[in-house]
Amino acid sequence: GDNRPFEYEESRVFHEHVVERLPRYQPWFAEAAAQTGIDWRLLAAIGYQESKWKPGAESEDGALGLMMLTPSTAVAMGIKDRADPRQNILAGARYFAAVRMMIPERVPEPDRTWLALAAYNSGFGHLEDARIITQTRGLNPDSWTDVRQELPLLAQERWYARAKRGYARGWEPVQFVDRVQSFLTLLEWQPEEEETAAGAHAAVAKTPDT
Repeated sequence: GDNRPFEYEESRVFHEHVVERLPRYQPWFAEAAAQTGIDWRLLAAIGYQESKWKPGAESEDGALGLMMLTPSTAVAMGIKDRADPRQNILAGARYFAAVRMMIPERVPEPDRTWLALAAYNSGFGHLEDARIITQTRGLNPDSWTDVRQELPLLAQERWYARAKRGYARGWEPVQFVDRVQSFLTLLEWQPEEEETAAGAHAAVAKTPDT
């Protein structure tokens, strides 16, 4: 569809939130980046898509907080209090980093990150099913552009009947990745002086962990 009105209104609201909400949480996104080697802006973009940077956000399926953590993810990532914004951000970042590690190393960037975002949103199994369909249809399962095109097929019976994990609302991870990419781009356009809040953390965060 036509994204132009969405983009204008969405980016206007986003910039307001960058000024009003982000400074409170940016040091924790920077801390999470230093721990995981993942760009703080990407983590912040995920957090914005999940909750609009609202620490009290809650979804119908019981996910909670800035990064919309489920109880099981919180436990797996070793945090006690999902409602605590710092713990929520650190756990969300660790979870995303863990999902990204599951994407084969041969997959080049930025495709590896986009595929990881889709898996973060829909579950790794559904992404794998979509990659298998992509390959079956003569396309490249390591290319986000190709997999993005095929993911919605997981909602069509002739495809999900053969998929290992069955039906998925495959358009959702596509929308999720598209939106995170948009927010990431807007964050990358922020003038440098707005980054001073992250300060030394940001310098550490740029160094991937070895």
